[in-house]
Amino acid sequence: MKKSLKMLLSFLLVSMVAFSSFAWPKSEVVELKDIPLVWKPTELAKSYEAIDLTFYQKVTFTIKPFNDLRKNPAEIGQNLEKKGNKEPLSVTTKDNVAAWLTDGFSKTLSQFELDVAKSDGTFTLEADIVKFFVVEESLYKADIGLKIRLLSKTGAVVWEGMATAGNKRWGVSYKADNYYELLSNTCMDLVYNLIKSDPFRQAVQKNKLP
Repeated sequence: MKKSLKMLLSFLLVSMVAFSSFAWPKSEVVELKDIPLVWKPTELAKSYEAIDLTFYQKVTFTIKPFNDLRKNPAEIGQNLEKKGNKEPLSVTTKDNVAAWLTDGFSKTLSQFELDVAKSDGTFTLEADIVKFFVVEESLYKADIGLKIRLLSKTGAVVWEGMATAGNKRWGVSYKADNYYELLSNTCMDLVYNLIKSDPFRQAVQKNKLP
């Protein structure tokens, strides 16, 4: 009898340890609060389908600092799939999203072999950030939306429109690197979508200097 009781107690103890190792109470989750923003794309410009760059010959772009029109500038994502959490786990940054996105946009233009000038470009690009967010469920899903204005040398708006991109990927649950990688890749997608769009290319072709 005593031996059976010992075995039962041992079984219960092992079961409790095993359960505690798999349970994920919210108190043990290190939330991604005030994380830095890191430019960390996993894609290369050469991996995209080639674009006809003749529209952009003898053209340089000056990128003005973007404006962030989102209601909560610090919020960049949320996790909806963690077990045992009644509320979504948020992802916030301490960094300036507008500055990060301006820099990433400029880098990507250069990687796609368009000329970027710090000042006095053939055109100036202005942008308002209307969406910049990742939702994590079974996949990470990102959406970025910019309202863009293309200005001539005289400051006249020669084109205005939305540039958007959405991307998704697998990743380790609720991990900062996955947010960085997806947001960086989605920024690259957005730039690619913009420079291959006919309305944007036609505006550049029509208004560039002879």
